[in-house]
Amino acid sequence: MLPKSDSYDVIVIGGGVAGLTAAAILAHYGARTVVYERHNVPGGCASFYQRDGYRFDVGATLVGGFGLRGVHRSLNAELDIDVSARAIEPSMVIHLPDDTVVRYGDERWAPERRRAFGEAAEPFWQRQERIAELAWDLSTRFPALPVDAFGVRTLARAVRPRHLPLVATLGRTVDAILPRGADRRLRTFIDAQLLITAQCDARRADLAYGCTALDLAREGTFHLADGTSTIATALARAIRRAGSRIAYGTAVASIGTQRGRACGVRLDDGTFVAARAVVAAIPAQNVVRLCPDVGPFYRARLAALPQRWGAAALFCGLPPGVVPSGTASHHQVVASYDEPLGEGITAFVSFSDEGETRRARRGGRAVTITTHTDVARWERAHRDGRTDALRAEYRRLLGSALERIVPGAFARAEIVEFADPHTYERYTGRLRGLVGGAAQTPAVATLGALSHRTPVRGLYACGDTTFPGQSTVGVSLSARTAAYAVLGRLGFRP
Repeated sequence: MLPKSDSYDVIVIGGGVAGLTAAAILAHYGARTVVYERHNVPGGCASFYQRDGYRFDVGATLVGGFGLRGVHRSLNAELDIDVSARAIEPSMVIHLPDDTVVRYGDERWAPERRRAFGEAAEPFWQRQERIAELAWDLSTRFPALPVDAFGVRTLARAVRPRHLPLVATLGRTVDAILPRGADRRLRTFIDAQLLITAQCDARRADLAYGCTALDLAREGTFHLADGTSTIATALARAIRRAGSRIAYGTAVASIGTQRGRACGVRLDDGTFVAARAVVAAIPAQNVVRLCPDVGPFYRARLAALPQRWGAAALFCGLPPGVVPSGTASHHQVVASYDEPLGEGITAFVSFSDEGETRRARRGGRAVTITTHTDVARWERAHRDGRTDALRAEYRRLLGSALERIVPGAFARAEIVEFADPHTYERYTGRLRGLVGGAAQTPAVATLGALSHRTPVRGLYACGDTTFPGQSTVGVSLSARTAAYAVLGRLGFRP
């Protein structure tokens, strides 16, 4: 018999933003909660590491959700969390092969997009914004999607007659509203932006999801003083303040079940910890490994998810004076119109703020540069003994992206470190190093998404593989849905 430790109302597996959000909500409303996190700091893919006076965001660097109807803003008010978020403009700068497009979130965006893409593209942008407005409005009512027997009532309470035009978007992609014969500049811009937020291009991205993803700048992009990890740090404080706990450096080996119901977890040291409910704030691939009782249907749903992306990342510490004053915080670089996106052809570059001494020594800049990369490519390289060569190739490609923004910067870096999908698997525990969730196609987004409810009673899921998908905003929404479902089941009243 396994040795037993204390029991809890709820066990949360994973201390990323999703797990911490779920735990903070549960603890706030009285559920005795513990979070098990295998790493030694909170945040998961929205965490950080420090090296020689530089503090680097390891994953997500573009922060939204702090605007008037943002999920972080509403959760902070609900949980009495204080996070200082400063709106930034522009949201980002996109460097196309033959042009530079500034993505403003205010009234400057309309003339900028007309300059870059012409009047012929205006019907697309106007329709995109109308669809996005409806989707944002619906999201503030926190519908529990996809709809199942438990979610019909929640959805019925959320939907209003003004949301009915969204029905016409079902089963369609963003490509359906692009102008016929759209030139490659417009199409590449849209595809590159969707790759960041929907994990696929306009031909595959769900129409409502894609229009919302393209609208993030209008909802607001924000700067956090210590980077994206500020969100996780604040949530961790809220959990402790509410009397619950986070166990760092503690890995879960399996999820226990009894008569088809989750009853606790077994830790790596063999200890069994009992709970009335379990929230798996980890990728669905990890859930299946920890709990075989989810059954064949859930496994088949998971196998059908179009998910192949990992991340290759370059972390650079730049001394003072290298980055010109006034340089935008975020950039997307597109190196070619003719090659598939990702794999170093597109890269996302984020700079710490000028004078941000807690993130860069002596007034320098901490820079995170990332690109989408197929995890299978790295698995083949590992089998063939080509990992070092592949790492060198991506280091060069990502360094070139930095050079596109600030010529000469890469050569002057004081620190240069690289991460590939194997690195993310090692530190976050995500199988194969997959990040960002599934491509948000019509078969996966909204009504086709994986639910927060699993086939095992008392086992709930949240994170980037459950509705509504990736980003700190997306995983926070999924965590809120899961947490409120648990509170209702256990008899706690929010």
